[in-house]
Amino acid sequence: MRVHGLYASLLLMALSCALLSAVEAPRYLALSENPPLVNPDLRRPGFWISHHPNPDSLLMDASNIAKFNRRVLRKGDVGQIEQSSAIIGATHLKRMINDCYNMAKGHGKFRQDGSPTDKQFWQTLRDATNLKAIKNVNRCRFAFPLYYTDQRLLPLAEVLSDVALDLEFDYLQNSGFDIAEPLVIYHESADGNWVFGAGRASSGWYPKKNLAFLERNDWLAYQQSKDFVITIRDKSDLYLDEGRIRYYGLLRLGTRLPLRAEHDTVYELKLPDGQSAYIAKGEVHRGYLPYTARNVYELGFSALNAPYGWGDLNAEYDCSGFIKQLFQCFGIYLPRNGAAQYNASLSLHEFEGADNSNQREALIEEFALPAQTLLRMPGHIMLYLGSIDGRAYALHSLWGIRRPAANGEDDVIAAAKTLVSDLSLGEGGKRKSLLLRLSGIGAIKDEK
Repeated sequence: MRVHGLYASLLLMALSCALLSAVEAPRYLALSENPPLVNPDLRRPGFWISHHPNPDSLLMDASNIAKFNRRVLRKGDVGQIEQSSAIIGATHLKRMINDCYNMAKGHGKFRQDGSPTDKQFWQTLRDATNLKAIKNVNRCRFAFPLYYTDQRLLPLAEVLSDVALDLEFDYLQNSGFDIAEPLVIYHESADGNWVFGAGRASSGWYPKKNLAFLERNDWLAYQQSKDFVITIRDKSDLYLDEGRIRYYGLLRLGTRLPLRAEHDTVYELKLPDGQSAYIAKGEVHRGYLPYTARNVYELGFSALNAPYGWGDLNAEYDCSGFIKQLFQCFGIYLPRNGAAQYNASLSLHEFEGADNSNQREALIEEFALPAQTLLRMPGHIMLYLGSIDGRAYALHSLWGIRRPAANGEDDVIAAAKTLVSDLSLGEGGKRKSLLLRLSGIGAIKDEK
């Protein structure tokens, strides 16, 4: 499979997870100005474990996870990066770069200082993409991030926004990549400071200084190491010494690193450049975790209250980024955006527009599988926790919650974090509740 053939259409900036439109100007309220969304017990993994019928039963074993991953690969939203071609043609590479450029230009109306972007600004960025250096046949390089690294739509670190000074929504931010995620690199910017390439589920520009480049055989051997650890916390610290004094960098949930040695209180890991790094044993699991409801709940709730990060901005999560990182802990590799994640799942039910709230709650309770189900709506995706007294609850990362205001418009509560809620959010607002906006229920399971 030529993995770079998968990425031209996998740009992620269609992700909203914010439940509001950037062109509107509603009144914004801090979440602290409003009562908690659920009571404290519902914000604990143990509550949901106790309500699950079989929290320690395998939802999929290793063979079924492999089968699930193969099915996702066939759908084309995740690439089998290990089988990447060593070359890429000019036509396809230019199309990928131009798709990223056009996506950024469509939304990036203002620069970081609030000034509007203009023709000269976009021409400068066009020149920076260095299209003239692309040959008819281009040799690929193989790399890993040495640190958490942003993937950008253009070779520029500056924030571009749709609304002046709205810096939380950076329309150059495409995704985030953790230490040791495999990358295929196709091209370099005019100044040599950025490289264009792809991971498993998206393409874009990376700061060249953040990457380690390996020969293909070494690159394959590193990512195929049989002895490895998976991080099991929202964020974990990595050190350069066994005593954990010299800080190296952060690891997000679901990051995989090869294991070099085991010590009393730490694991010694191998970084892509060959260095050793150390992490406390309680921060990781040796190998993938068993895919059980208990583990889904405990790992998912480790990210509770983590700040919202559009496109993984600042090493945080948006709605689909959280889902992707969570299921990586089990060796399940999902696409990067919510629509593709739902497409990768096994559809359990599609909603009709005429369903009312009570009917929808009943349908969720009938069809959805707690800890294993994605609840999908346009622009947002959530993990279904379960239903209590006929009301469904979800764990999800989102930016804003709409509610009706006295003036007939909507207020927006700036939640900006991963939280637990029922699906009544937005009820009475112009866009309706999450419940009434749901389009489908899909399970992360095999086809049996």
